[in-house]
Amino acid sequence: MPSCASSTITLPCKQKETRRTPRNAPECALSATFSSPIVHESTHSGLHPKNLHKIPFYAIIFVMGEQKRFSLLIVDDEAALCESLSEYFSALGYETYTAQRVEDVRRILSRIHVDLILMDIRMPEKDGITLLRELKTSHSSTPVIMISAYVSVENIVRSMKYGAINFYEKPLDLRRLSREVAQIAAARAARAPQGPTVPLIHESAAMQDILATIEKVAPTDAPVLITGESGTGKELVAHAIHHRSERARGPFLKLNCAAIPETLLESELFGYEKGAFTGAVTQHKGKFEQAQSGTIFFDEIGDMHLGTQAKLLRVLQEKEFQRLGGSEVLYADVRIIAATHQYLPGLIEEHRFREDLYYRLSVITIHIPPLRDRRDDILPLTRYYIDYFSKLYGKRVEGLSPEVERLFLSHSWPGNVRELKNTIERAVIFTEGERLTMDDLPPQYRETVFLEPVPEGDLSTAMDHLSREIILKALEKAGGKKQKAAELLGIHRKTLYNKMKKLGLL
Repeated sequence: MPSCASSTITLPCKQKETRRTPRNAPECALSATFSSPIVHESTHSGLHPKNLHKIPFYAIIFVMGEQKRFSLLIVDDEAALCESLSEYFSALGYETYTAQRVEDVRRILSRIHVDLILMDIRMPEKDGITLLRELKTSHSSTPVIMISAYVSVENIVRSMKYGAINFYEKPLDLRRLSREVAQIAAARAARAPQGPTVPLIHESAAMQDILATIEKVAPTDAPVLITGESGTGKELVAHAIHHRSERARGPFLKLNCAAIPETLLESELFGYEKGAFTGAVTQHKGKFEQAQSGTIFFDEIGDMHLGTQAKLLRVLQEKEFQRLGGSEVLYADVRIIAATHQYLPGLIEEHRFREDLYYRLSVITIHIPPLRDRRDDILPLTRYYIDYFSKLYGKRVEGLSPEVERLFLSHSWPGNVRELKNTIERAVIFTEGERLTMDDLPPQYRETVFLEPVPEGDLSTAMDHLSREIILKALEKAGGKKQKAAELLGIHRKTLYNKMKKLGLL
């Protein structure tokens, strides 16, 4: 960390034990020093203990007694920043954990539940975006705020695409960050214990075709492969197939192939006998036994190791399996649904996915288009999420301002429905009005340059004009580089080339 001036503020006594409840905390104070690369100096004055009463009470969500405090995991490879932020948020009553390495993040999250993750975009072993994707797969309900000294349009777009709810630039504005954490804490404390069971909201012809396919394939036991970008709703389609099938009364079990280490994946799938390996002190039933008469959903099947692929293929072919360390042959009465955001034929060419398993899984393939290719669904989805989160957080939000509606319809939504959902949830939490305005959105949306109004005419003509303007804006931001423009739009370069050719831009 570069040498710099420091700002000194007075904070409540630093907690040595992160799980200590407030009633056990000593009534004392300490002087804590923060370096200016961490925060803006002007931030501290408003958060002196004499001003803590100005912070909403719900910022400290613990209730005296048994209830758990709102917890934060702070992830950064700089020990000084982790320690400073930990002291700062602990002083506000939050329970804090810190991690400087990727393996520490995984270890902490395997043992405890945290309510919010603050994570740097640059990590030594794995970049923060890759780790974000992993976390949103294995801990999808945990909100993540990204922080970085290296701010770029690409970093912000990729962060939002993969599920981050906001992006903060270093040095951190702690006043703004603590306000956002407080509002998230208050909202989480009040929200229902389960997330929304989202119906397949749609108006687009593409989604109508998908629903028609679901109705046809659901009554069968044929394997289904669901493809599409991250955040398009692949798991919702899997649920829809299960609940419309004759197995609807049976269990629906999800196995995330990207989140479980290869060494554990087989035991999760097939189970094991007592004594099968060190630590196997009792018999354990795997997913194939637990899901009898039901469905197993293999999310991110493209990340499954080749060895496990071979064993899964055997189950698909023979409907039989054995527990690890056992000799008894068990019957697998389950339906298999798999999903991936990857291009499996490409993985086959790279010898990373078995061709025979691909053909077994893809008896029926359902591809979910990205949200940018089914813009008719944006406003229906928006209305649904506004209604859901308004009820959840006790708000009376009735819709969007014209400016926000225009932004939503023109935005490329690289994170698809997940990004739209996260954006609306955050906006509902922050709004004080009956309509969501630009001020309720994260900064990266407020800074969007609006496109020219679309011409009158049929919807197809209007959408072509809209696509043309979006592409031109992306090319302008990318300095005319098509690869960079494609990344900003969240699409493949070949897709951009085809769209430009269709619109007469080449």
